[in-house]
Amino acid sequence: MTMYSLISAGGSPGVTTTTLALALTWPRPVIVAECDPSGGDVLAGLFAGHLSAPRGLLGVAFEAGRGQVAVAAELNSQLVPLDESRARRLLAGLSDPRQAPGLAPVWPAIATGLAGQEADVLADCGRLDVGASQPASVLAESKMVLLVLRPTLRQVAAARPRVEMAAQLLGDRRRVGLIMIGDKGLRAAEITKALGTPVIATLPHDDRTAAVLSDGNGRRSGIDRRRLMRGARTAAAAIGRPPRAAGPVSELAASQGRSRP
Repeated sequence: MTMYSLISAGGSPGVTTTTLALALTWPRPVIVAECDPSGGDVLAGLFAGHLSAPRGLLGVAFEAGRGQVAVAAELNSQLVPLDESRARRLLAGLSDPRQAPGLAPVWPAIATGLAGQEADVLADCGRLDVGASQPASVLAESKMVLLVLRPTLRQVAAARPRVEMAAQLLGDRRRVGLIMIGDKGLRAAEITKALGTPVIATLPHDDRTAAVLSDGNGRRSGIDRRRLMRGARTAAAAIGRPPRAAGPVSELAASQGRSRP
């Protein structure tokens, strides 16, 4: 099936919450893969520690030396359901960021295993930085890399080099898109022009629903009718469309590279 990676430029824009909102409204079977080198959040967040912790990503990494068949088998055994439908599943991430350097040589095998699943994959890759522990192979195997950001100048400035990094890694800027969180601040058209990359979707601010997804605070019953989930359903449909080209990078983007007094 198809893999999409979600990243951030830092500043906690809500990548994990966005990934979960998309997964719980995704129109096809889907796997959330926590590939963030800084560690996974879903077991302690959405499940509030009530789900037995599988080895998850680390368990898959242990099988990488035995070949791709072993990786695929272990990956399937490590998936846990996100909801009662069992069509939405989770590959839990690292429990300790000190484990991340050990994954560097096995990311290619993990990426191939994820890309070969009989379900779409939403890979939460966290903040995109420079370093061997980054899941570059997961990004490269993805149909599209989606950078999650809030519509502020600070986040747009931080996003600019990450968009360039992702585009260089993928070899095609059209495979990089933006998901904007909230509509107070810079407009989507301004951000698209500044970064030369389209805003694929905008999700609304919905603190109540975000608290359920990020920290397990509140009930999940009826969550699909809330604003965030309605927006995520629309976003999921938009992500599946062919990417469109954006205009040239504007003077606003160029000015972000100059130091401020």
